[in-house]
Amino acid sequence: MAKARKDKAANENQKISLSRDLGFFAALSVGVGTMIGAGIFVLPGIVANMAGPAVLLSFAICGLIAVLIALCMAELSTGMPYAGGGYLFMVRAFGPLVGTIMGWSLWLSLVFASAFYMIGFGHYVSDALGVSPTVIALVITASLGLLNFIGAKETGGTQTVIVGVLLFILVAFVSRSLFSVDLQKLTPFIPPEIGYTGILVTLPILFITFMGFAEISAISEEIRNPKKNLPLSLVGSVVIVIVLYCAVVFCILGLRNYADPSMAKETVLMDLARQLMGNGGYILVLFGGILATVSSANASVLAASRVNFAMGRDQLMPDWLNQIHSRFKTPYRSIAATTGLTMLLLVLLGGHLKLLAEVAGFLSLVLYSLITLACIIMRHARLDWYKPNFRTPGYPVVPLLGLVGCIFVIVNTSRISLIIGNLIIATSFVWYMLFLRRGTQLVGASNILWKDKVMKPLMVRAKEYLATRREEVPVILVPLANPDTEYSLLMLSTALAKRNKAHLQLIHVVDVPGQTPLEAGSLEYEKQRWEEKTLLETASYHAAEQGVRARATAIVARSVSSAILSIAEMEQPGYIIMGWKGDVRMSRARRTNVADVLKIARGNVLVLKDRGLQDIRRIIVPVSGGAHARLGLRLAQDLAAEWNASITALNIQIGRGPAAAHTEFDRQSIQLFQDKAKEFVNDTLDDVGVSAEVEVVINTDIARAITKVSRKNDLIVIGASEEWALRRWLFGSIPDKVADQVEASVLMVRSKT
Repeated sequence: MAKARKDKAANENQKISLSRDLGFFAALSVGVGTMIGAGIFVLPGIVANMAGPAVLLSFAICGLIAVLIALCMAELSTGMPYAGGGYLFMVRAFGPLVGTIMGWSLWLSLVFASAFYMIGFGHYVSDALGVSPTVIALVITASLGLLNFIGAKETGGTQTVIVGVLLFILVAFVSRSLFSVDLQKLTPFIPPEIGYTGILVTLPILFITFMGFAEISAISEEIRNPKKNLPLSLVGSVVIVIVLYCAVVFCILGLRNYADPSMAKETVLMDLARQLMGNGGYILVLFGGILATVSSANASVLAASRVNFAMGRDQLMPDWLNQIHSRFKTPYRSIAATTGLTMLLLVLLGGHLKLLAEVAGFLSLVLYSLITLACIIMRHARLDWYKPNFRTPGYPVVPLLGLVGCIFVIVNTSRISLIIGNLIIATSFVWYMLFLRRGTQLVGASNILWKDKVMKPLMVRAKEYLATRREEVPVILVPLANPDTEYSLLMLSTALAKRNKAHLQLIHVVDVPGQTPLEAGSLEYEKQRWEEKTLLETASYHAAEQGVRARATAIVARSVSSAILSIAEMEQPGYIIMGWKGDVRMSRARRTNVADVLKIARGNVLVLKDRGLQDIRRIIVPVSGGAHARLGLRLAQDLAAEWNASITALNIQIGRGPAAAHTEFDRQSIQLFQDKAKEFVNDTLDDVGVSAEVEVVINTDIARAITKVSRKNDLIVIGASEEWALRRWLFGSIPDKVADQVEASVLMVRSKT
């Protein structure tokens, strides 16, 4: 048992990964070997017949775009030197959804490219032996699958030898052809019968010839010294191929007229070699074509299987693919899947060479366009683990130009290729949504960047803006329910709105019982609107008459207080002004909507007990300290300024008053007591910035004293009580008792602070 536990712990601590066996020349050969394939040995005659001598410009444009992408990919590869290449960049930059879609796209673009290369190989062998190109392609594809199964080291060594031989053959062809080039055959450079259209339609076909550099990044986990070798092999492979392409295509166009029917052949290079160098040249180019197409397909299978493996590692493909062979240490199941799909394409589309090239080019271009964006995103995300040793020069111009170039080629792709490519992308999306969306834990840098660099600053700015707007244009929330108290509430709210330069939010809550659907209440209210003038319409008209901006909203709800509080939470009003009809008694008030709002609302709440506000000349404010009284003083000042009224600050001191004084000492003591109270009130007025008369009254009952003084006043503004809770519950709060006893209108105030 102890030994079993030790073995289990040892197995859990073991990790299987790919070893770094490939040096600079091996990595360079993967890129150059993939590109020196159909682009030179199969496509030149076909595309020259389509575009004329201007096809040189097509090659140059594709090459320039490839250089821009290679520079971006070099940075990403040194920042993420792991197996997976373009797929890895997508999943780390954009997250699992885009990573899945682009992983499938990269993998299948390489599968389509492998099928294209193998068909090219089949044509070369078929020209010499007369055997079916498809049969030959199937045999060599199976052989390459076995070669990749054996291991990357053997594959890399084979690739280096093949590339060296190819370079020798092509340089020999160019050297011999330059002396026989007829420059007249290159004129006109843009044939009038073809025009610029020829350049545009050949771009998507030719881009497949520049896909090899991306496959270097797909095996970056196996490259020694990636800091140096990755960028050199990526950019170097593209530059070598551009020079070689232009030289070879220039010679082909100078040896045979573009309009010659024999130009549009897959084996035109062999024909020209026989014409210049006899059978020896024919055999040499035949051998080169076979090596080139095999080399391209070999590198594609190698890179495609690594992409497939990387997706399995990230659980974006079945774990079945994420298995390393115990002996050869290769992802053998990924290799088998890639080889099998390539053979299936050979059977289905082996006779459509240009279609295979275009679909592969389209899928890779979609990926490359996102790679240029990934370069920008990873720079700005500033992730701790992303520290590239190579930085894209000319940033951000180079990534943006690469993006524009990819889009330019994509829009010129044929319709059938676009349909197939988009169908692959759509299938990848469905795969992710059905099987992966809830299982993956991957988060892309774009998600982090979007959250931290975009959404958070936007939310902060939005909050700051809303806060500023609330400061600039405060809101006063006025719930309306009773036509009898509506006029006074509007007089009060419009007066405060004018003084505070605020606008009114008028609401009317249509309360419906639990058994009535809310929609039925809404329909009933709409019916009422048509039949009679509603409370809100009357209120809006009155506000407009006073020159106050107002918004009116009707709300159908189960609970009036909850509806008011939800609007208050959203609007963050400066004041909530409510009306109170009937007697003010605690036993009753505890069950009211007003009480619920007072209890829960976070803002300043004003409750008006209306006994008429038509002619307010004298306002009294009881002052006993505290935030509620201070708010009452500020409100009284606003109302007094608007209504041209006077303010009296009243302070009640508990005692028997001057009438109970029997001696001079008693009278002096009471006077001193009143002076101290006046001093306290004056200090409070100074703090608040309010001017008012000060009156101090000594009485054994505060509510009775306020009631007595209020007989000569029109409005009482009184702060919420801060009495002991049990006393308030048993006997009612002072504001409640005052509002219940006096004849004047009472504005009860509760401050949010």
